[in-house]
Amino acid sequence: MQDKIILITGGTSGIGLAVAQRCAIEGAAVVIAARNKRESVVEELTALGGVALMLEVDVAHETGVQSMIEATLERFGRLDYAFNSAGTFAPEPDAHEHDSATWRETMSVYLDGTYYCMKHQLRAMLDCAAPCAIVNNASTVGLRGSLSAGAGYTAAKHGVIGLTRQIAVEYAKTNVRINAVCPGPTQTPATAPLLKLPESELSGYLASLNPTAALVPTEEIAETVMFLCSDRARMINGQALGLDGGQLAQL
Repeated sequence: MQDKIILITGGTSGIGLAVAQRCAIEGAAVVIAARNKRESVVEELTALGGVALMLEVDVAHETGVQSMIEATLERFGRLDYAFNSAGTFAPEPDAHEHDSATWRETMSVYLDGTYYCMKHQLRAMLDCAAPCAIVNNASTVGLRGSLSAGAGYTAAKHGVIGLTRQIAVEYAKTNVRINAVCPGPTQTPATAPLLKLPESELSGYLASLNPTAALVPTEEIAETVMFLCSDRARMINGQALGLDGGQLAQL
């Protein structure tokens, strides 16, 4: 990652922040895009050895995404990698009680936002001579149903995996590879609201979903994202890679 330029949406907390930290340690220039700016993240990443830029962006709006890419190119001149991990903290009701506003919020951030990001990231990357990569943050619920996730979130994550596979095929002969990571039970600030559980019960519940009875460390997800971006993964394209301790093996 030394001297590479990586854009991370949703990079101020959880999985996105873990990826940003790891990239900074490896000497990357990290662009953090989030709805709420946290300048302390810039200071942290700089202290870890990276170069950081914070942008205030709502990925649900394409004009903001386009401006995000323009600001990245203006500052760094190119874009090598992207990790699309923006999310929402909105809990979902049961399907028969779902309201259109909550549904639209969930889909617009997780699915529409991922598409807008990929669209404009591709436009920037196709002009690069070097290999580039996009990694989307999906979920194990993008590959199955779940009693612990809402209909909108599950549908959106299925869509993210579909987008990953389709666009990877469309652009397979270019310099850009596209993959998705599908984390299993992971404890992040977004998890408790999405599952409608108190924090005190969260760790035990998440661990019970995993055959290893352990949570997926965000640091391991970060390492996997970095691997998928690197040239060591040059033949991995269009994949939805589970990081779940064997959860998907139970299907």
